[in-house]
Amino acid sequence: MTVRGEGTEIIRGVTPQEVYDFVLDPGQYIKADTKIIWVTKIADTPDGMLGKEDGTFLGKKWLRGSVVTRYVWKPPNSIDVTLVHGFPRSVHAWFEIDEVPEGTRVRHVEELDIGHGIFGLLHDLIAKSWFAESVRQEVREIKRLMEAGERGIGVEGGERPH
Repeated sequence: MTVRGEGTEIIRGVTPQEVYDFVLDPGQYIKADTKIIWVTKIADTPDGMLGKEDGTFLGKKWLRGSVVTRYVWKPPNSIDVTLVHGFPRSVHAWFEIDEVPEGTRVRHVEELDIGHGIFGLLHDLIAKSWFAESVRQEVREIKRLMEAGERGIGVEGGERPH
């Protein structure tokens, strides 16, 4: 069973590049996402990077774990993240970032399949509504932060993905 969350917001006064840089800046992104503690770039790839994501289950700091993910990006409009290695059976998350007359529209979707028999089923039953709401809240928080003037610098230490 897969749990899924999705959120879409229009952020006024920002460009797609600014949203893209905000999402790829770990220092900014963790302000919006309740599941991620930090993202560390492991290696560059021709179309993105491999990253280690440290996070929590159900937003509980004592339920920590890490996964290795592959980021594929098409600046400034698309970021796609998939699981390379880790406990869940699968993880797929993506951002669609587009200019609209009112500003920039950001759509974010996350899908998580824990797998692992009864543990996965229990997780899915317990986490389904929490997970969906956490993704909606994440996108609302990105909007709030960016409309308040927060900006990102891209991947680690000011490097701008290209």
